Amino acid sequence: MTAEMIKIDTVFDDESLHVGQVYAKALLAAAGNVGTIDQVVDELRTVVADVLNQQPGLDAIFSNPRIDVDSKVAMLDRIFGARVSPTLLNFLKVVARRRRLGMLRSIEKSVGVMRDAATGRLQILLTTAEPLDAMSMENIRTSLSMKFNAPVSVSNKVDSSILGGLVIRVGDVVYDGSVDGQLKNLRNTTVAKAEQAIRDRLGSLAS
Repeated sequence: MTAEMIKIDTVFDDESLHVGQVYAKALLAAAGNVGTIDQVVDELRTVVADVLNQQPGLDAIFSNPRIDVDSKVAMLDRIFGARVSPTLLNFLKVVARRRRLGMLRSIEKSVGVMRDAATGRLQILLTTAEPLDAMSMENIRTSLSMKFNAPVSVSNKVDSSILGGLVIRVGDVVYDGSVDGQLKNLRNTTVAKAEQAIRDRLGSLAS
């Protein structure tokens, strides 16, 4: 691993993680009171993936401390009023009033982790060369749920360096089905066999 790829934890990372966990716990409690935990988790994921990630200008506004809170709350009403549940909308307004909208990604990540831990749901990350459409994601989710005999939560990460196929991460375990992963495995196997053959040859000569 190169130095550029190593992520160094900072005070800001720790703060973001802590804030994400605190607000995630509050959101899950609010959603649990009305029985809409899965709905709210999915809605928040959509807010991050389909709005913030696709509209960096809006993300910058939410994160800008110079923009007054009332303006941000009004924007939340206009943008999400008809798109998300009252539980999530009220939560977003609370986050805005406490000047934490810039940490929605940390909150969304923590919400998913906490929900999955509480329900025994497996978190699965699919890394693919191209984005997966909704139907493909659902088909894969169903297949993995049957394979692991457990409910699963699937997210998709795009990595153009993958030559084909996909890489599946379940917790700390990685199932590499990509072409480059297969090539690496083949290379490692070939090298190992060659080394063993050399050792066997030297052994026979020594005897």
